[in-house]
Amino acid sequence: MRVKVKALLVILAILLTLQALTVSAFALEVNDVAGEFICNCGCNKLLSACEMECGQQLRGFIKERIDMGLGKDQIIQYMKVNFNQAILAAPEKKGFNLTAWLTPFAFVIIGAVITRRVVRSWVVKHREDDDEDDDNGGKPTKKTKVDKKYDDQVKKELEEFGW
Repeated sequence: MRVKVKALLVILAILLTLQALTVSAFALEVNDVAGEFICNCGCNKLLSACEMECGQQLRGFIKERIDMGLGKDQIIQYMKVNFNQAILAAPEKKGFNLTAWLTPFAFVIIGAVITRRVVRSWVVKHREDDDEDDDNGGKPTKKTKVDKKYDDQVKKELEEFGW
């Protein structure tokens, strides 16, 4: 008997949860859909935030579609067909528009690779310079004419002072 009561309570809880989910699914509002579009009057605001007459007209158009029973995806498709893809607030994640989503990530990755290579070349060059200095007792291996000139002058002055 207790098992049947527990089973009934579980089924009742599941039904209540499903009912709550379906009510929220049907409670589609104009601003839920309007946030997916940019107003086409030229203000470049989201349709849900546009206060101009054209924004009000488009929101009214969306409300009519909601009242007809269309879902969010159906309204978005309808708006794309009738008003062009330029009305979308974000490009679709398919076809050529996918490049708008992938390009920033590609640039970040390419920039990281280039930065890593440049830093690595600096580190390798610095290590090679340190190794050359260590092999010759701290003296650089290649001397320019200017270095030789100053070395000769230092030797001459040291000899003059008796060092």
